[in-house]
Amino acid sequence: MKKLVVFAAVVAIAGSLQAQTLADYANAGDAAMANEKYQEAIENYIKAQELDTENTDYMTAFQLATAYLQVGENEKAGDAFKASLLKGNYDQGVITNMKNAYEAAGKPELVKQAYIDIKTANPSQTLAMDSKLYFIYSKEKDWANALPCCMTILSDPNIDQEKQIKYYKYAAQLYLNLEQADSAEVYYDKVLAIDPTNADVHKALGYGFYNTIQKITKRAQDNYNAKKSDTKNASHYYAEMQTATKRATLNYGPKAVEHLKIANQTLNDPKITETIGKLNNNIAAYKK
Repeated sequence: MKKLVVFAAVVAIAGSLQAQTLADYANAGDAAMANEKYQEAIENYIKAQELDTENTDYMTAFQLATAYLQVGENEKAGDAFKASLLKGNYDQGVITNMKNAYEAAGKPELVKQAYIDIKTANPSQTLAMDSKLYFIYSKEKDWANALPCCMTILSDPNIDQEKQIKYYKYAAQLYLNLEQADSAEVYYDKVLAIDPTNADVHKALGYGFYNTIQKITKRAQDNYNAKKSDTKNASHYYAEMQTATKRATLNYGPKAVEHLKIANQTLNDPKITETIGKLNNNIAAYKK
């Protein structure tokens, strides 16, 4: 019976010692940092992190990142800053430190992935991460991924009107880039609901519809040119091209003219006048 009691006591003591180990390693790391023994600090912080079974010790992860910076291990520093954020550290300064560390390591692609991982692990950080991802995707011309980030920003209940107008315009332009002129119109209309005479928005809308016609026409022409060598069906392919061009012109042309005319009341731009003339001629020709 005494052996069982002694064994239980040993287990309890061992468990108690194990529970203190994380703190002991973290404290040893802090002491090493204070004495500028950075490699020793790193070793202790890593051991502490290995024992962080609840994955909540973000301060030790932050300290580990700081130690890695001291020895020039930038990518590892970025990883540790990221770990700190994933463990619940919401300090914007840590996000900046992570970004700077990865960029110093020549790994900017890890910044983007980190933002994605952080918002996945902590949905409360979606707005903060998507605000950063929006500019990354836009720079990469990845319109399809930039768009949902833009929508996240617009869904912020605390967004002010100036920022709201700006991101309405961004959303509209993204839809135009994705050749979705009708959806672009929805977001430009949101701007016009606030500022009905905004000449720049009317111009953007007008040229958005005009460029949509141009893209559809070019695609139809390319399709015809690729198939016209099939002389037996060439007339059919030509008719397809004409139909696609006609539909695009009659669907988007009048909208383009309407918005360009409003824009030109303020801008009085000869190029806009010329574009309106071309559109009217094409619309008239297809209405015959």
